[in-house]
Amino acid sequence: MIGRRRLVSGFACAIGTAALAQVPRRTYRIAYIGLTAKNSADDDRILAAFIHRLGELGFVVGTNLTIDWRFSEGKNERYAEFAKEMRDKGVDLVVGNSTAARAMVDVGGNIPVVMFGVIDPIGTGLVASFAHPGGQVTGMSGFSGDLVPKQIELLKAAAPGVTKIALSRCPECGRLSGLSTARIEATFESYRERARSLGLSAIALDINAVTDFPAAVSTIKSEGVNGVLLLPQQVNAGLRDDWVAFEAEQRIPVITGYRGLGCLLSYGPDGVALFRRLAEMVVQILNGAKPGDLALEQPTKLEFVIDLKVAKAIGLTIPQSALLRADEVIS
Repeated sequence: MIGRRRLVSGFACAIGTAALAQVPRRTYRIAYIGLTAKNSADDDRILAAFIHRLGELGFVVGTNLTIDWRFSEGKNERYAEFAKEMRDKGVDLVVGNSTAARAMVDVGGNIPVVMFGVIDPIGTGLVASFAHPGGQVTGMSGFSGDLVPKQIELLKAAAPGVTKIALSRCPECGRLSGLSTARIEATFESYRERARSLGLSAIALDINAVTDFPAAVSTIKSEGVNGVLLLPQQVNAGLRDDWVAFEAEQRIPVITGYRGLGCLLSYGPDGVALFRRLAEMVVQILNGAKPGDLALEQPTKLEFVIDLKVAKAIGLTIPQSALLRADEVIS
């Protein structure tokens, strides 16, 4: 793990004179509103790629670009605070997850937002359509509609003994992003139906704040759950260490959409490719494009990663058929 300041300064120095020759004369200020400052090696790699791509395109941190970093650490109330702060600062642009995007829209000021990780961008009301977002928000959706059903399938393939799964979700996160309760429940029912088709039963595990985690663990135990899927919502990032410890102590396999959480399985977008593309969108907007005119994109590269060190720790033998499906096996 490396510090944010060291990460930024290191890549600012590495850009070189070619990029510096292209930099605009004014200094721009953007904000990054994310999940957690507790970086894994993957977090550092992804954010480094973002900063490096900005530099390649002429926006060099410390030269003509300043980035304000803010992190919720699983506390949803921080998003409104961060949004007000950035509006009052008059930043040129905000990069953030869907809850950050919703907060920026609600706070006013019409500051452009490049978002990532949103599950249902149209359902939240953040964009009118993928092709023509039409407002102050664009970016990468981060998750295609079949991501979670595929994760359920891969969890069953890697851990055939799993019979009952818990889908860890944050209904409050969804509501803060603009989703209705009815839409949240309908989405969960579609996931439950996919689980049933694979011979699995599924329950919703609601974690709206990091303080809900102990009760969630109790529910897992009392319900006889033997597999967990972490839905891509910010509260789970604030529980990174808790989920890793849970998996080791309870010997229950966990799959997530982000390899940086350190769980047994991950299936989701290639973070480096996604954040390099986000950087390109940032540059387009800083150069004058309107976010509402830039199509909202979906990731084109998804990765299935299996961590055999975790498998060994929880006493699980991964079938060869699952190993052959993996893009990367960590040993």
